[in-house]
Amino acid sequence: MKGSVKWQVIEIFKEIKQIGSSKHEAKNTARQDGAHGSHGIAQKTGLYGINTIDSYRNSVEKFGTWAKENAGLKDLTKTVPEAVKAYLSSRIAENVAHKTFQAEKAALNKFESALNKYSQTHNLNKTYDFKLNETFKNDHKSLRRADVRAYSAKVVEKLLSIKNPAVNLAVRLALNAGLRKSEILKLSEKNILGDKIDVIGAKGGKDRIVSKIHDRSLISDVKAFLKENNIQKLGDAMSGAKINNEIRAVLKDTGAIHPLRHNYSISTIKDFEKEGYSNIQAEYFTSGQLGHERVEIVENIYSK
Repeated sequence: MKGSVKWQVIEIFKEIKQIGSSKHEAKNTARQDGAHGSHGIAQKTGLYGINTIDSYRNSVEKFGTWAKENAGLKDLTKTVPEAVKAYLSSRIAENVAHKTFQAEKAALNKFESALNKYSQTHNLNKTYDFKLNETFKNDHKSLRRADVRAYSAKVVEKLLSIKNPAVNLAVRLALNAGLRKSEILKLSEKNILGDKIDVIGAKGGKDRIVSKIHDRSLISDVKAFLKENNIQKLGDAMSGAKINNEIRAVLKDTGAIHPLRHNYSISTIKDFEKEGYSNIQAEYFTSGQLGHERVEIVENIYSK
């Protein structure tokens, strides 16, 4: 393939350019075809937004320019895994931000998909497999920190020992019902439907019913707390800053309440599996309990 790096990138990405098509439908089709996890789904889907395409092409152009200067790569269809890995390793050495590194890795993973499509349509008889997720899962210090999200059993035990009754209740709601901090603060008796919690106007303006509550006394304890303190909602007894400050005081670090949603996710997936559902089904149902439409968020983030 001849031409400037920019031209080659544009031509290759044309293979997966799907502006005007439904990304949601494409992902569902990919799952039905057996794709699992965000990387597996990404391999079977294209790019559906102009801004995303521009961002990914810019990232791959940076790689192409680097590879031309450092590896003598002039034809991007001859890209080999070693060149891509060497480029990302150079970015780690430059100490780029975690967000930047993740974005560039995502762009290069999509580049791999585009190259495979290009190979098929142009009869190149080549298959591209960079294995970036496996290679860089633990190599970047920021990624290592991001991999461990749920609190250990020992840490959970410490948090459950917090004496402030309001903060203790908040910890239990995140751990056993998967509520976000903002959802805990807005929780009132009108949100309680029998043994379920009706979350109204959550993140993104979405409503949901939380039916998987792992602490059987939690609902009655919430009602009792509201009544005993003569308040309408839990936020009348505490603030988000108060919750996280008390958690940090116990852990003596920069902890927060949010990781307890990861603990809830892991417990909920296991519960659904015990009921006979497959792992994929369990992750799908758990994503609904957490208030996420995209099951891959649970697959790749909340199950850790």
